[in-house]
Amino acid sequence: MTEKSRNLGASPIREDAIAKLRGDTRFLGDLRPEGILYACQVNSPLSHARILSMDYRQARELEGVVCVLGAEDVPGENRVGVIIDDQALFAEEKVRFRGECMAIVAAESEEIARKAAGLVRFQLEELPGVFDLDSAMASPEHPVHESGPIACHSRVRKGSVARGFADADEVIEEVFETGLQEHYYLETLACLVYPEEDGLLVTGSLQCPFYVQKAVARSSALPLEKVRVVQTPTGGAFGGKEDVPNELCARTALLAQATGRPVRLLLDREEDILTSSKRHPFRIHARLGATRDGQLTAFEIFQDAESGAYATLSPPVIYRAAMQGAGPYRIPHVHVESRAWYTNQVPNGAFRGFGSPQVCFAHERMMDLMAEKLGMSPVELRRRNLLRKGDETATAHVLSESVGALETLEQAAAALQENDPPSRRWLHGTGFASMIYGNCLGKAGWHMDGAAALLDLQEDGTLNCATGLTEFGQGARMVVLQMAAEALGLPLESFHLAPTDTALVRDSGPTVASRNVVMSGNAILDAAARLKERLRPLAAELLSCDELELRFEDGQVSSASKSISWEELSREGHRRGLELSVEGWWHVPELDFDLGEGKGEAYFAYSFATHCCRVAVDTLSGQVKVLGVWAAHDLGRVINRAGAEAQVEGGVAQGIGFALTEHFHRNEGEILSRNLSSYPLPLAVDIPDIQSLLIEDPHPEGPFGAKSLGEPTIIPTAAAIANAISDAIGEPVNKIPVRAEDLLELLKKAGHEENALS
Repeated sequence: MTEKSRNLGASPIREDAIAKLRGDTRFLGDLRPEGILYACQVNSPLSHARILSMDYRQARELEGVVCVLGAEDVPGENRVGVIIDDQALFAEEKVRFRGECMAIVAAESEEIARKAAGLVRFQLEELPGVFDLDSAMASPEHPVHESGPIACHSRVRKGSVARGFADADEVIEEVFETGLQEHYYLETLACLVYPEEDGLLVTGSLQCPFYVQKAVARSSALPLEKVRVVQTPTGGAFGGKEDVPNELCARTALLAQATGRPVRLLLDREEDILTSSKRHPFRIHARLGATRDGQLTAFEIFQDAESGAYATLSPPVIYRAAMQGAGPYRIPHVHVESRAWYTNQVPNGAFRGFGSPQVCFAHERMMDLMAEKLGMSPVELRRRNLLRKGDETATAHVLSESVGALETLEQAAAALQENDPPSRRWLHGTGFASMIYGNCLGKAGWHMDGAAALLDLQEDGTLNCATGLTEFGQGARMVVLQMAAEALGLPLESFHLAPTDTALVRDSGPTVASRNVVMSGNAILDAAARLKERLRPLAAELLSCDELELRFEDGQVSSASKSISWEELSREGHRRGLELSVEGWWHVPELDFDLGEGKGEAYFAYSFATHCCRVAVDTLSGQVKVLGVWAAHDLGRVINRAGAEAQVEGGVAQGIGFALTEHFHRNEGEILSRNLSSYPLPLAVDIPDIQSLLIEDPHPEGPFGAKSLGEPTIIPTAAAIANAISDAIGEPVNKIPVRAEDLLELLKKAGHEENALS
């Protein structure tokens, strides 16, 4: 049990809620500063081609065009690779996917900019393309990149899988496939760059301002201190605004630098879909062994993902997929190989879960298939193998704290309700799926896994705050304010949180991997502790007491017999010239991990979850209805209850789309799913009642014990749905998204045709 608190676990109204509800929030598309120019990109119409020539003359001669830039006009480096330096800012020599940027135009209006982009003349020599995993694996001389077909590779090796399979009474083997997924955030990608006297001010709808700062500085040949990045209110991201804004902001910044005027680039929906990153499609070969009594002995997994034309964020996706590929289970022998392959498709990057929903689909289907093989219930097989304190993860990390995996299973199973009316046409089924999620960036990204926070105490006792991580709709700002209020014993109204600004705090890494609560929270706690230490001597003097007697709570600083308000203390501190602006910092602890073998402490802490799902399958049409979801999450400590429940509900809704409706269609590099008519998202009628079961098993390294929640909420959903469908129809569903025509074939195979017609 956790201690009661005025701020933690409460559900205050979000500080950004009223303005957004009224329509007062100004997103980037609402901004039109004086002298603004409008940008439009020139994108390749071919998936793979050699660039023979580029001619900007007609575009530059069009009335209203102010600037046209290409690769030869970049004053710094024409590079924009996020982790692997394999991508040009403007294509040079080759284009490697349909939609790759070759040039950019700035004009007096959006219409003129679009027209000018169409007047850029170029000659392309089309080259053979690689459009899927089979082609990528079969190409001995890989045409996408001279470096070879594999963008990145991670592995896990623990014990001996040969020995583990020899110890098994039953061994099963299967292949699983997952599809692409489009982020479809409400606000499309956008940025607005202002030239300043000796630098650039970059504003944008983005997740990672420090990534953008580095990309802009690199291409514009400016030092980092001359590039300031400020996040504007951001209408959704889900990972899709982690990598691509680097490119858009860098190109737009070059226009602002060249023209001396503010320049805005705002993608329309179709261009956003055609050029932005997607969720990696995976193909997973899995082999699992177990004894007759249900003890898992060995798990061998080969994961192959499609990177697309460039690596972008494939390395951390592939790392996480490998580390979590065997699931939240106690398995003595594990071997995982995880690879991303280059293709001539739009690059795939970050998407909520970072590879985890794909591998969870595979390991949770394997658990159900093994349970069936053993004649055991899926819940019981999980119960016997879920990680507990003292157990080793798949990477041989011994877990000593905050391991709530089993409790998530028990709570989800206990909450399940099966009140389905009898029907011959509709088949009903139940599915469970459990998951493990490593908090923050893990060993592969440990070098950037720190974060800063600023607390600036004003004379009237209020505080200005700043953090290095961003808000893009998930409610992170309110959570930060609640933690700050709790740390200093002040009401929420005492704090103002500034927009994320690279000029205010140190590089705090990317806002990804559900690291906002943990990183910002710990940085805020450090800043609060430093501020209190600066105030303690003064407070003790004013209260005529020992510093050890002081308590900071309820807006007061108190001794055993007297108290003083924060305002009084602040005014006296300012009068005496105390330095009352403090920076807090927190970095993930050192991790003992062998990257070559994939063995050791892959992450410092882990979140756990189990989702239970009920579905109904229409034997006539192949339609699937999700009837209910019971989602149990071990999040360490609840900071904002309404926000946590909203995260669960949003993650489940997105997982339903990943499992059932979001079929992303392509043809040899051409994207066909360009709008909601060809890429249907789940509607309100598709979302069932979702019960959020929040389990508090605090972790000592988390702020107030909190762990990651945002990404885990999507991870088990598709797997639970697939297990429920398999349970309903009696045939295995090993590919998502599930298509009605595929289900009808499975129903026919299972002999359900008579039910459909009765």
